[in-house]
Amino acid sequence: MGIGSHKAAPPPVRGSQTPADPGIAPLEIKPQAIDIRETNLNRPIVNEVVLTNVDTRKVRFRFDPVIPPSISLEFTPAVGVLDRGRSRTIRITTTIKEKKNLNFKITLRIDGAQSLFINMKIFAENGVFGVDPLLLDQVEDGGRTVPLVLANLRRLLVEKGGQRSEGIFRLAGEQNEILRLKESLNQKRYDAVTTNDVNAIASLMKIWFRDLPTPILNVLPDTTIMNFHDASDCVQAYHSLPEPQKTLISWLLDFLVEVSSFSAQNKMTAQNIAIVIAPNLYDISTPNPMEGLILSQKCAQFLFQLLNSKIAGAL
Repeated sequence: MGIGSHKAAPPPVRGSQTPADPGIAPLEIKPQAIDIRETNLNRPIVNEVVLTNVDTRKVRFRFDPVIPPSISLEFTPAVGVLDRGRSRTIRITTTIKEKKNLNFKITLRIDGAQSLFINMKIFAENGVFGVDPLLLDQVEDGGRTVPLVLANLRRLLVEKGGQRSEGIFRLAGEQNEILRLKESLNQKRYDAVTTNDVNAIASLMKIWFRDLPTPILNVLPDTTIMNFHDASDCVQAYHSLPEPQKTLISWLLDFLVEVSSFSAQNKMTAQNIAIVIAPNLYDISTPNPMEGLILSQKCAQFLFQLLNSKIAGAL
């Protein structure tokens, strides 16, 4: 159906002039992100985004998504031209074919300029991923009250020696094993949650945080992440976090500091850990890839400052 099942890719965009500065996006997208919460299969869901030409000339565009196999997408229109100052509403029809949570970007190609992105999240599973953490079974773990799923994943990772495993949290687990474990967790069959693939366990921890309806650091203003000067700014931001985000990141920091203490074996220093964990704590919604890259780097630096503060006993 639509773009999700087209027989031929849209033709290359041709014919418009190159903007004066290819680094400046000639189109604005509103909204910049789409969240879908739907557990019914094969039911079309329609969302709308508005494209506005903020350049001084005509702009040609086309949607060029890499579509996950568990859904289909249709864009109306999928290709177009916008005169300067004009806007157009795009209907995006999503059909879920398989109950699977997704977090991906839809690429919007623009003739003569950098591509833009629409962030799309789909929550189609029933279970412990992608839901409000306060709705989940809670347990005391490490002196903090956290969802049972997190405590179980941490316990299993420690039991299997994952803290000492080289590249832990950086290396991906085997995909089929991740899916098997995730299904068991979603069905709360905790007795079936066992594996020797420590990277699959670590991957599931990252997925759990990434799939939160509101990722932990997204409750902070963008300016807090972008404009901090030193560790004290980061610590102050940490203390301003509401619940349950503050407890969740406190639990995570405790565990990550513990993992980093084995860096001689696992090669994962606090900086390395911050680089691979930070993208799962902040959902970057800007359509501009350069802005997204800068924000991603700042998030990693922010988390690194928190980890260092925790190690130094200042947090």
